[in-house]
Amino acid sequence: MRVLLAALALTGTLTGTLTGTLNGTLNGTALVERPPLVQNLWPQAVHVIPAVLADGRTITPRLFLDDDTLLATAAKGFERSEALVSYRLTNGETTELAELPLPPRTVVHPSGVAAGSGHIAWWTARRDGAGRVGEIWAVPLTGGDPVAIAAFALTGTVTGLELTPQGVVWSTDAGGVWRVPYAGGRPAEVPGTQGQHVLRWPWVGSPARAFTTAVNAETGERRETRPGSLCGVNLCVSADRLASARSGAGLRATKLTDPPVSRPARDRFVTSSTMAGPGEIWAGLHDLVSGQVADLGVKPLPATGVQAGGVAIPVPASDDRLLSYRQDGRHVVVDLAKVGG
Repeated sequence: MRVLLAALALTGTLTGTLTGTLNGTLNGTALVERPPLVQNLWPQAVHVIPAVLADGRTITPRLFLDDDTLLATAAKGFERSEALVSYRLTNGETTELAELPLPPRTVVHPSGVAAGSGHIAWWTARRDGAGRVGEIWAVPLTGGDPVAIAAFALTGTVTGLELTPQGVVWSTDAGGVWRVPYAGGRPAEVPGTQGQHVLRWPWVGSPARAFTTAVNAETGERRETRPGSLCGVNLCVSADRLASARSGAGLRATKLTDPPVSRPARDRFVTSSTMAGPGEIWAGLHDLVSGQVADLGVKPLPATGVQAGGVAIPVPASDDRLLSYRQDGRHVVVDLAKVGG
């Protein structure tokens, strides 16, 4: 039998969750027994935190600031006015960093949050006549008043927003990589990146999401692999679920029974739906370096509607380190930097 990702949908404003549903037959060998739960296989990497703060606001993890600190958004009420907060895993201490502004005619709420080089940044979009204007916002890592440091005509969405010592870089659906200094100004296209998307700066590539071609925007080094793969900077997973370096070296089988739902995080980790037996589907975290796989323990979707019986497959956050998902009214947080050896 085969598990088909028959319906894929992004939810949330800053990160997404891919939803897979069971449909059809498994082409290959299904796992007969479920692997150990992630908290049992890699206990050093797993944290469970509340989904609601003491003040009644819901909290959503976005990325790791350090080994003990999450950057998260907190929201309350129908209007969902959001704030950036830091959350300490060891004691639950929450520190307010900034309110997230929503300009008039906003059509895309704060998205693509990133941190680094002493700053936090994100993007929004607002209506402007018949079109849309994208805006890049930034605030010091220690907190403060956010400032819109760039505005530009936008079709589609911003992708791959990252922070560098010189400023913010990002790409868009249409392709092309842009940058702006933290002091603000007119966005400038990075030379030679037409049609490219940010993979992991300074690496850019195409096509978006698959990244079978990768180019170092600073050195010009170019790496390619066969079409149909999903790639990080160095490691790829082919359509037949084999892992290898981009060059094809080190080709090896994986325990994937369905294709991964995103490129390898940290050139190592993917998540995927997997069959454990007839009619039993689960969400797995696969370590493509060690070959280990863990059951994330994600519960099936309600037994009604078109996605009945499927599971929501979490995907790693933009920092390539955070994997988080809701479970029993709390957040399970997996630190991919602490998985394996």
